[in-house]
Amino acid sequence: MSDFTIDKSVFPMQLARLGDSRNVEECRSIIARLLELMKLDKEEFSKALNIFDDIYSLYCGNFPGYKSCDTEYHDFRHVIDVTLASLRITDSLILSGEKFSKHNIFLVAIAAIFHDTGYIPEIDDPVENGAVYTSTHVRRSMVFAEKYMSQRGYSAEDIEKTKEMILLTDLSVKLVDIKFFDAETERFAKILASADLIGQMADRIYLEKLLFLYREFKMGHIPFYTSEEDLLTKTIGFFKIMEERLTNTLDGVNAKLLIHFQKRYDIDEDLYRKGMNNNLAYLTKILNEHPGHHREFLRRDNMVKKL
Repeated sequence: MSDFTIDKSVFPMQLARLGDSRNVEECRSIIARLLELMKLDKEEFSKALNIFDDIYSLYCGNFPGYKSCDTEYHDFRHVIDVTLASLRITDSLILSGEKFSKHNIFLVAIAAIFHDTGYIPEIDDPVENGAVYTSTHVRRSMVFAEKYMSQRGYSAEDIEKTKEMILLTDLSVKLVDIKFFDAETERFAKILASADLIGQMADRIYLEKLLFLYREFKMGHIPFYTSEEDLLTKTIGFFKIMEERLTNTLDGVNAKLLIHFQKRYDIDEDLYRKGMNNNLAYLTKILNEHPGHHREFLRRDNMVKKL
């Protein structure tokens, strides 16, 4: 018997059917259930959900001292996607026989929730958009996490571990340059960094959101892309580079996700892998068959109308 109940009569089965990231309460409940399955103690279980609620308030513009989130790629849906992916990877490794400290499971959960807070401007920040912080957002996220945790009495050790986990999500930072607190912290950093990738790349609206990522890059003065189509074209190569990163740099921690879906949902597919493959195939088709007309073929959630 599976741990989550879903309607399997609806095909094709995809990740979004397990939890719609537009529905914050639904996804909060899934996060809570995953933490229960991994037997977090009651106090840290409550703390994790309180942090989730606080950071949701932050993104909505209801957190003291901060503006709301105005980056439509790095939004709260992305936070949800990465948090769920982090916990699902962790669960798959536990089901495969790995042993983890319950406390470090708590820390990777909150690190996932904190990991992109650096995009949120403070009230007095003279910036047009949080995307201005694209090149510095990871360090800013670490600063936010430290400030938040210090004000609530977390230990210096917990703060350092959380920051180290967040730091590895920065693609410009080399693994060898991070001095991890211990081996398990490094393992969880790799889990979070992997979740940050697959949470994006498997998202059903990943291709639509890439158009907003291009806009963020322009505002953040990132010079790598000359147009939306240039970014989409280079995304094909990005997939290959990130597959290499997932497998080698990050030790393939996502490779056992199938076990999670089998045990928790009675689904015999790795839905992250399926989502990534589907996105790559459709993107390739658009670029090959409809060059210059990508917006006409990216219609999910009416996102393109916001551009």
